[in-house]
Amino acid sequence: MNPYKKMAFFITVLLCVITSCQPISPPQPMPTVTKSEGRLMKGVILYVERYKNDKTVIDFGEIVEGGKHISNVGRVSFADDCEFLFSINGQEEDASSDDLAVGQTAEIYVTEILESYPWQSTISKIVITSPDPQVSLKPVSTFLDPEFEGVITSIIEPSLDYPLYKINISVTSSPNYPDVEEASFSIQNSALIWQETAFGYQPINATYLGVGQSVSILLEDWHMLDPDPTVYLAFEIIVLSSEE
Repeated sequence: MNPYKKMAFFITVLLCVITSCQPISPPQPMPTVTKSEGRLMKGVILYVERYKNDKTVIDFGEIVEGGKHISNVGRVSFADDCEFLFSINGQEEDASSDDLAVGQTAEIYVTEILESYPWQSTISKIVITSPDPQVSLKPVSTFLDPEFEGVITSIIEPSLDYPLYKINISVTSSPNYPDVEEASFSIQNSALIWQETAFGYQPINATYLGVGQSVSILLEDWHMLDPDPTVYLAFEIIVLSSEE
């Protein structure tokens, strides 16, 4: 073999060997979201957020058939052609996203669920099955069981550091949290707050809460706005009547 060809062959083989020994970086996987099969979900609207671009999303708490507690919470947005309906007392009529209110019961038709935390979905149909609680004066806690009852021991008002009210209570009852004796709650701006009276329930706001009041509290668990994981998020608070 020609010495030049021999040298070229040797160099080619050497380069192949060197190249094959270089570590190969594995391809970086693209972020994916697992999708589960869609279904009809029944539950309660926990939060409504309307954006300036007319987009609306809700936090939705599923209630399993016969259940007395919210079983899981997700964030729901609406397809551009989403169908909105009222179906109350057997009468059905058209509705819109403007009719959505915190505390309403609803049925949503989910085609797919993104298994994030919380789960997310874009839906094509929602049927509102109860009126706005602040119109019907029927708290959610009349058909779901509050997680906590207790006495307010202190109140922290909103500040620049934290824009929500917080309350601390001495716990008198918490079947789901039997070892909790003291608990803290953040109160989101859309939370339902009621005063129990001899004639039913009267809507109030957080400024009416006071130390020494007995309260029941319904939670929206997943939406932790506070860096302290022991601070729960209150979805509904009822100031209980002091009458026997």
